[in-house]
Parts: sequence; C-alpha cells; structure tokens
Amino acid sequence: DEMAATEPKKYGSFEEKGIGLNQYAAAEDADLEKDRKLDRQAVLEKAAKLQSEDDIHRLPKAEYKILIGNSYDPNLRKKDAYDAIYKEHIKTYPLAGTDWVWLNTFDHILLWVMIAWLSVLCVVTVFGHPGLFINPAVYWPFWLEQVIKTTFMLSVAYIGGYIVEIYDVKVNYTRKVQHFCAYLIPLVMRLFISSEKFQKTLGESVIVEWWGYWWTMLSFFVFIYPIRTRISFIDRCFSSLDRPEDRPQTIDWITSQIFLGYIIMSVYTTFMTWSGQLAARALIFIPVIITGVGDGIAEPVGRSVGGKIIVPGLKYETRGLGSPQMYTRSFEGSFAVWITGVIAILSLWDMFFSWYHVLAALILVPGASTIAEAFSPHTWDTPFLLSTGAGILWAQTFIPADLGWFGITVIIVTHTALMAVISWYGWQNLKLKQVVKM
Repeated sequence: DEMAATEPKKYGSFEEKGIGLNQYAAAEDADLEKDRKLDRQAVLEKAAKLQSEDDIHRLPKAEYKILIGNSYDPNLRKKDAYDAIYKEHIKTYPLAGTDWVWLNTFDHILLWVMIAWLSVLCVVTVFGHPGLFINPAVYWPFWLEQVIKTTFMLSVAYIGGYIVEIYDVKVNYTRKVQHFCAYLIPLVMRLFISSEKFQKTLGESVIVEWWGYWWTMLSFFVFIYPIRTRISFIDRCFSSLDRPEDRPQTIDWITSQIFLGYIIMSVYTTFMTWSGQLAARALIFIPVIITGVGDGIAEPVGRSVGGKIIVPGLKYETRGLGSPQMYTRSFEGSFAVWITGVIAILSLWDMFFSWYHVLAALILVPGASTIAEAFSPHTWDTPFLLSTGAGILWAQTFIPADLGWFGITVIIVTHTALMAVISWYGWQNLKLKQVVKM
C-alpha cells in the first residue's frame, strides 16, 4: 500500500511491534510523558538563565505552571523558583484544587468579601427596594439582565483567554478589554437600560447600582484558586487577565481597584441624581473612557513608539502597589491618555451646562488625568484616573451656567494656571529612565 508506506510511523505498525491496541496506547502515553519531561527540562534550563527569581512570574503561562506546580502559596512559589534557578530542583506539589494553602491568600479574603457584600445587599434590599425580591412578575427582567451581564463578561474573558493561549496575543491587551467592560457594562445598564424600569427613587437607584456591581464582580470572583483549578473554562477565562508581571497578585490588584472604582462611580452618579443633574450623570463616561480606552491604548503606543517621539531617549518609572518593583512607562503612552480625554469630552459636549464648562473640562481633565496615570501605582491606576476625572467634573458642576465674560475669563484663567502648576510639579517629580542612546 503506497499510502501506508509513506505514512509516518511513530511506533511502527501493530504487526511490526507485535503488540495490541492497549499496549500501543500505553507506549504512546509513555512517549507523551517523555515529551512532558523534555518540556519540563527545557523550562528548567530556561529558568536557570533568568536574572532573578522575580523573573519566574514573567514566563509564559504554560512554562510557569510547569515550573511552579499547583501550589498557590506565593512564598512556596518563590522558594520553588529559587530552587529551579539555583538548584534545578522542583518539589512535587498536590493536585490542583487540593492545596488548601489558598486559605491564607487574598482569594480567601475575596470569598468572604463577596459573601458579606451579598448579605448587606439582601438586607438593604428587603428594607429599601423589596419589590426586587417579592414582585418577580415586574422585576424578573432586572435579574435576567444581571445574569446576561455576568455571562457576557465571562464570554469576553474566555475569548480573551483563548486568543492569549492559542494565538499568543499579549495578555496585557485582553486584560484591558476585560477591565474596561467591568466599568462600562454596569454603567450603561444603570443609566440607560435600568434607569426607568427598576429605580424610582434615589435609594432604589443606589441599590440597583450595587446589585449590578456585585454581579459584575462575580465574573472576577470565579477566578479564585479552588474554582479556576477545577473548571477548565474558568481557567481559560483567567488567562485573559493573568499578566506575568502581576503574579502572584493578579486577582488582588484587579479586584481591589475595580471595587474602589465602583465606589467612586457610585458617589458621583448618586450625587448627580440627588442634585437633580440627571443629564450630567452621563459625564462619568468621560473618566471611564479615559480609564478604559486611554489607558488601554497607552501600552501598545508605549511599546511601539515609546521613548522615540515626545522625549526621545527617555521614559519614566513607577512602582506597583505594595511592591518595590519599578515599572517603565512612556510619555507617548501618557499622551494617548490625554488625547483620549479630549475626544471623550468633545463627544459628550451636549451633556455639559455651557460651552465654557466644556472648555474648562478640556483644559483640566485630560491633563490632570494624564498626570494621575503617570504617578499612579502599577496596576492600580484606575482609582486614580476615575477619582481625578470624576472629582474635577463634580467640582465644575458648581460653576454657574449663566456667567458673564468676566466670570468666564476668571474660570478659564484659573483652570489654565492650575493645569500649569500640576504639569510643572509632575515633571519635576518624574523618575526618568534613559532607554535609547542618542
């Protein structure tokens, strides 16, 4: 048979080997096990060439798993990494999901935070918006919205994780998409979809908002160790945000900053609702867009042209939250944050009280947000960006909408001077880093 003659033979035919199907399968399993050992040895050799044990966390996910085993304990992982680099020795860890060391990590704290958050919401809802529980004929669409939202978030995460693992897309980019959706989706639902149907009073509005946040956070909570190590779908979703440089604080950093961002958004939108400035509530989209889009494109811009255009040969450094490690950022990436702020303000110009409110926002919001992003801790820039943008927009609501030319001039000059002072202070305190020899 010509086809059989040209077909590659890994073990040869059954007849040649004189073995049955089960024995053939066993031989194939042994070969696969040999491949795994070879891969492991290759990773060990690669680890031995790393400069420090912290570089372990920057390995691709597959290699990282081979190297650290299934242990969740960051201290054990670092010790194991140290062994890999200096002793070429890896300990045997328990099977995934059986290592209860996770109870001493942030994942366990997050579990109790979600339980406490849910308990408080239930109690407040019973007294403040009981219809959500006792009137399903009216409010079932609200709960359906929450399920759809969480499903959408996990679908986005799975697609992100898939292209990261299969097509080697940088997780830094898929994480930004997931991060942006975490703010955009609940905000859109609250202000537009659920605005009239499920919230008639200010108290009901806040309750509906925080139920939306809880369901969104649920799509991140499922990434805790005992869940993601048991469900392959969730583990694939987790790949969409597990940046190597964030390990082992991946979940800590993203959930904490998202939660604080929710508080900032809630304070702003609640104040606008309470003060009757319903149209101005939509201005919260400006800092959300700056955070999601501006900060999202800052990284690819920085990687492609960073240190080459605005200040040739120079970038700057910042620290991670609670971490001594320095992370490099570029002026070109920061400019992307600024221009996104300008575009966001112009796109929502009709939500402002007057034309000079738009001009004042253009002077201060993009620049101040850029400075906030520059000095915010690595992975924790969201609360800084949201609070800066929302804080300025909130303060500007106190500027009257019927000022004369003198009052307008004072406002514009004041904003310009304030932006100049902020810019000067920011430049004086940057930790510059030379990246290109001129």
